[in-house]
Amino acid sequence: MARQIQIRRGTATEHNSFIGAIGEVTMDTTNNTLRVHDGETAGGTILAKQSDIPNLNDADYVTESQLPTANNNYTWFRKHASGWIEQGGKSATTSGNPKQIMLPIEMANTNYEIFVQGITSMDGYNNAQWQVMPVVTTTCSKTTTSFFVQASITGYDLSFYWYVRGIKQ
Repeated sequence: MARQIQIRRGTATEHNSFIGAIGEVTMDTTNNTLRVHDGETAGGTILAKQSDIPNLNDADYVTESQLPTANNNYTWFRKHASGWIEQGGKSATTSGNPKQIMLPIEMANTNYEIFVQGITSMDGYNNAQWQVMPVVTTTCSKTTTSFFVQASITGYDLSFYWYVRGIKQ
């Protein structure tokens, strides 16, 4: 015949002032939960019921990523479980010459956002007097795999950081 084990039980109010023995498990009859005691803490520690645990399938999280290295042309990306993707990198161009940026991950469509921050040398790199400069991104030739960046100022070489976000392929 099977053996029956019965543990000490009480209401939530009774538990709130109860200090159980070290390792003792009691039942909270108000909330239908178990409490584990440490011999010091009034009420013990309430153990969660499965219904209290959030569904992690609903959470968005990074499923794949890439850090920038010389081998990947200093680009990075983060793919999320929801289909969202972020990617970016650093590049350079000479003024007046559009620079094509190849995305490390193809986007689902061309409805992604582009952010570009340019940094230029005011004296052609000679004295390394760098300052942040405005940059214009041309979106007329934006595709799911690339876009173009062109400096909105003339006479300067331009280094820039780019960042793209949207839905992945």
